[in-house]
Amino acid sequence: MEAVINNFSSFKIDKKLIKELVKRISRKKMIVSISFVPRGKMRKLNMKYRHKNKPTDVLSFKMNEGKLLGDVIICPEVAKENVKRFGSRYRTEIARLAAHGILHLLGFRHGKKMFDFQDKITGGIKYD
Repeated sequence: MEAVINNFSSFKIDKKLIKELVKRISRKKMIVSISFVPRGKMRKLNMKYRHKNKPTDVLSFKMNEGKLLGDVIICPEVAKENVKRFGSRYRTEIARLAAHGILHLLGFRHGKKMFDFQDKITGGIKYD
């Protein structure tokens, strides 16, 4: 799998980390778009598609148009808040959210199987 990465936020994104993660998830010849957006944009998207008037950390939009699997939208500001809440690190949280979004595009639903696979994918990546 290949990633097209767009950073529309003011936060630093390690594109190499994201590309490594995407390759770990699937070897299929698919493309996933991963965009990083500011808090206000994420709130608007969350309102439009989930009817929740607050920003969220990650959204996924499945497409299946040719090789394009879909879009994953991540809000780094909310990811930073997750770091404080979960006691993790910023890069680890960004990787977790990217994996989470991609797994939804691949048809996974919340549950033990999804979270175990998510942990397996993000485990072993060199974050520093």
